[in-house]
Amino acid sequence: MANEIILTLSPITLPARAREFVDAGLARAKSIDWFDFVPSDYDVVYTLLMALARGRFCEWGSGVGIVTGLAEMLGYTAQGIEIHEPLVKASHDLFTQFGLQARTEVGDYFERIDSADLYFSYCWPGVVERMQDRFLEIAAPGARLIVYYGPADIRWIVK
Repeated sequence: MANEIILTLSPITLPARAREFVDAGLARAKSIDWFDFVPSDYDVVYTLLMALARGRFCEWGSGVGIVTGLAEMLGYTAQGIEIHEPLVKASHDLFTQFGLQARTEVGDYFERIDSADLYFSYCWPGVVERMQDRFLEIAAPGARLIVYYGPADIRWIVK
């Protein structure tokens, strides 16, 4: 069973190092051939991650790893799962550039079992229900899933 909470946040301005990291990630994303990239509002995501208890973080569909890297900067043990290999390579390069230990792996989160305290996804609208079902199937009791629908629509599910 899960309860869904709709979150309303007042974003803070990113610290300089985090802003530099986001800008570098967005620049890398422009050089990769992938369709329909819609970035998160990283000020909002950073604000949310800053407010939560640290633990194991797993981003489903991590792209170039910006949210995963921000999670590590905030003290999470962070990993990302991304199906598109060039994005995983770009995230590795980005993490190395900023001296981060976060990792991303090529894979499909619908097929993997990655243990985390906090999962995050900016998911395609047509697969949100399937993603939530997957979370409920594999997550430990007390784990949280943050589903980012947009900066004004973030939902938090606790198993």
